[in-house]
Amino acid sequence: MKPLKRIAIVSNATKSGAPRVGEELKAMAESMGLEAILSTEFPAPSGLLENMDACFVIGGDGTLLNLMEEAVANDVPVAGIRHGQLGFLATFSPKDMNEQIPPLFRGEYEIRRRSMLSFKDREGSSKIALNDLVVKSGSNGRLARFSVMVGDEPVADYACDGIVFATPTGSTAYNLAAGGPIAHPDAQVVLMTPISAHSLTSRPVVFPSGISLQVKCLNNPDSPLVSADGQAAFLKDPVFPLEVSVSKTTFPLLEGLGHSHFRLLRHKLKWG
Repeated sequence: MKPLKRIAIVSNATKSGAPRVGEELKAMAESMGLEAILSTEFPAPSGLLENMDACFVIGGDGTLLNLMEEAVANDVPVAGIRHGQLGFLATFSPKDMNEQIPPLFRGEYEIRRRSMLSFKDREGSSKIALNDLVVKSGSNGRLARFSVMVGDEPVADYACDGIVFATPTGSTAYNLAAGGPIAHPDAQVVLMTPISAHSLTSRPVVFPSGISLQVKCLNNPDSPLVSADGQAAFLKDPVFPLEVSVSKTTFPLLEGLGHSHFRLLRHKLKWG
């Protein structure tokens, strides 16, 4: 890949030590002849990634997800330097930064195109999510009732706390906690996992790209809560049915040469 010339650095100031790491990374980049812009604003300012070769995010996966729309709009690859908890996107380590980062500046990296979800309600335009779309009961302690369809064909009706629709990237997040499968990040699929379903036969289902799912709300006493990547998916209560599918848009993730997804899983999930 081509060497980097202009980079943006986003440090999440709410993470202890992250601003200091950002300053160190900026000094490292400038010592190697790169132009570097450092921001400690969170969320990061709009337009920060315009005309950038890459963005380095110092924080957890949540910090990186906050840059998702800006990175996609400008097609700028993002690298995460871990300053959070159980991160699967922020794969670089602050303590190994002096060894891991200079090769990236020299062009020794890969850009992996992570698949995303496209979703919308009946009245809105399409939006995107990198990890997941979660539809949950709007009433504490009450089951929600949903129906999922593919075209005109019913898949299943669910009585549950909610449903997670996840990408392969999000398969190790809420989807995994809800009992869903882990998918390889190169897969082009939607994983559907019910949360605490009121039936032992309600199991996760994996759908290929090209299929559009319709999610209907069945006589729930309150409007369901809908979130995308951990944030409210809509400014107001969505109008069901929702449509969910694999997006044609992808997220550019910058990884070092020799990065191993399975090595990461073994380490994070203590697989031995």
